[in-house]
Amino acid sequence: MMLGVVLCGGESKRMGSDKGLLPADGESWAERAASKLSKLNIPVVLSVNAAQLESYGPVFAPSELVVDTVDARGPLKGLLSVHKAHPDKDVLVLACDMLDIDFSTLQVLKQAYETTEGAFDYYVYEKDEFIEPLCAIYPGRTLQSLHTILVSGALPSFSLQRLIPGSNYKSIAIPDDQKFANYNANNPFV
Repeated sequence: MMLGVVLCGGESKRMGSDKGLLPADGESWAERAASKLSKLNIPVVLSVNAAQLESYGPVFAPSELVVDTVDARGPLKGLLSVHKAHPDKDVLVLACDMLDIDFSTLQVLKQAYETTEGAFDYYVYEKDEFIEPLCAIYPGRTLQSLHTILVSGALPSFSLQRLIPGSNYKSIAIPDDQKFANYNANNPFV
C-alpha cells in the first residue's frame, strides 16, 4: 500500500521561516501539497522535525504528523523516519516547496509505479541526468535497505541525488521544468 508524504522538516534557512506554513491561496504550502497527494486516493502524512510539532499541531491532526526520529540528514531523515513509523508502506513523497507540481504529474508517477510494481528501487522524474528525488516513489523495501545500511554505518551519502543513480531506478522524463521548481528562498513572486 502507498502512503503520501509531504516533506516539511527542513530548516528553511534560505527562506527565513517555515516553508510548510507559508500561505498560498488561502492554505499553507504543506496543506496544498497534502491536498494534491490525497487526490491520488492515498493516505497522507507530513514529515516534520520536533521543533515544528507545536506550529503544525493546530493545522494538522497528530496522526498526520511524523516527527523525525532517524539519525540521518536532509530529506533522507524524513523518509526514513516515515518508514520507521509506517514500515509496510511504499512512499510517494512531495516536498512542500514544490508548489507547481500538479495532479497529472503525480498521477503519471503513481501509474509508472503501479504498472511496474516491484521492478525498481526508486521511481523518479529526471531530465538531462538530473534526478528529482523530492517528487518520487520510494518502495518500503528500498527504505528498509537504506535504513539497514545507515544503521550499519556503511551509508556512503545522505544525498538522494548520489544514492539513486547507482541503483535500479525507473526514470520518467520531466515534462515541464517549471512544475519542478523548488521555492526555497524568500521570493516575492510566490
